[in-house]
Amino acid sequence: MPFSFFMISGGLWLQDSFKQSSKDLPLVSVVTVTFNAQEFLAQALDSIINQSYPNVELLVVDGGSTDNTLSIIKAREAKIDFWISEPDKGIYDAMNKGLELARGEWIGFKNADDWYLDDAIQNLIIKSKEVYADVFYGNSYSVIQASPLKLSPYFTNHLNLGQSPSIDHRSLFVRTEIHKKIKFDLQYKLAADFDVFMRLKSAGAVFKHMNCFVSYKRYGGASDGIQVLKESFEINRKYFGLAKALYFRYNSILKYWKWQTGNKILKIFLGERRYHEFKERKLKS
Repeated sequence: MPFSFFMISGGLWLQDSFKQSSKDLPLVSVVTVTFNAQEFLAQALDSIINQSYPNVELLVVDGGSTDNTLSIIKAREAKIDFWISEPDKGIYDAMNKGLELARGEWIGFKNADDWYLDDAIQNLIIKSKEVYADVFYGNSYSVIQASPLKLSPYFTNHLNLGQSPSIDHRSLFVRTEIHKKIKFDLQYKLAADFDVFMRLKSAGAVFKHMNCFVSYKRYGGASDGIQVLKESFEINRKYFGLAKALYFRYNSILKYWKWQTGNKILKIFLGERRYHEFKERKLKS
């Protein structure tokens, strides 16, 4: 891959230390993309470094951060296989760079403000030895950043592609050789992962659900806003046609309002204090 004049880099590769795949321990690549991500980056990186599965290749692609991001990366350099920092064209450009670098049999992406459960990759390897698939995915916890953190389980299903809830890319692993052929389309700023899912499906990739939780994802970022809904609608229209795209949009809005109404009724029935006790679950961060 081409590198810019402004790139700086580090990690184990520069010391000629490269991890290898074996029959018993397939190498799994995880790409973390960052840009001025100092608030939560350490937690994201540590969740990869501290995985119970031992053969993980950690790649970090930074967009030229000006905050404390590089200091956080360099403090973990002995555990990072390779990192680069240079200007990019956004999150999916950075993810494509990581995809080109990946040497593992499987690849996953971890945003700088999200993190894995401890056995996320171990569960992938166990499942991949039980059944064949090109794409394995699990469930996620949506996290509202508060004290204590508030959790909401997010159950995923590839049969719902185009609808909600569908697959969450933060809880997904793809065979690297397949993903390298199907990169992220930079015309999409927030929903290129959904477009990749649709292109994988169109190419005949086999999807399998892992009945476990894989990731914690913080709610409230750009991907939870209006722009991602616009892009998702355009992708749905491209693959399903206008009528289905409109139906999916209507159905998603209906599900949202049912959820909102249910919460309001529950709050009235339980009262404010008991409602929050019922909804909140504490998490050790």
